[in-house]
Amino acid sequence: MRFETDAFIIHTRPYKETSLIVSFFTKEYGNVSAIAKGAKGKKSKFSGNLEPFQLLNIDYGGRSNLKTLFLAESIEPYKDFVESENLFSAFYVNELINFLLPYSDESTELFKIYQDCIQNLKAEKNIEVVLRIFELKVLSELGYEINLESEFSNGEPILEDKKYSYRPENGFFECSDGHSGKDLLGISAMDFSESSLRVCKVITRQTFDHYFSELNIQSRVFFK
Repeated sequence: MRFETDAFIIHTRPYKETSLIVSFFTKEYGNVSAIAKGAKGKKSKFSGNLEPFQLLNIDYGGRSNLKTLFLAESIEPYKDFVESENLFSAFYVNELINFLLPYSDESTELFKIYQDCIQNLKAEKNIEVVLRIFELKVLSELGYEINLESEFSNGEPILEDKKYSYRPENGFFECSDGHSGKDLLGISAMDFSESSLRVCKVITRQTFDHYFSELNIQSRVFFK
């Protein structure tokens, strides 16, 4: 059986002398691994088309889990990242997606979140905003949405002039030395200040580490 779908490349590795095993994030079928036969050859039909962070249309098939790639064509003009740090950020996004895909039952919305993030990383210089929005949306899509508008225990609304502590399994509760309510409401509205961006990074990392304890993102070294 053969399949055709939009896809991004998440990872490639050598296979035999001239081929590659390519891991794709596909729009309809989630994570797909396929052999690109002869891809390392100078006259390969895949030449120039197996680049990460480029939207592709792929044609693949096979009965085993490791498919055969028949065709891969770029369906958008190539656009580079505005800064080298944006490229490092994109590798972090790829690592995160590669790890989290098995936890997703439906890839279409996650694919759109990923696509929007890569497009924004290529165009925007404020990568912190792009990354935090991506993380919040991914958590929400996977069923781990962070409630930034009310306390967990009593449902009372979070107020700007109060402070709150956060536990991933419980949410927020009032605490004298916690996060500013103003920052939390700013994150909820995705209206970020320097302060709320720092808070958001702490909160999303807590959440990922709590629910996905085996998460080991190598690209994080660039963002400490």
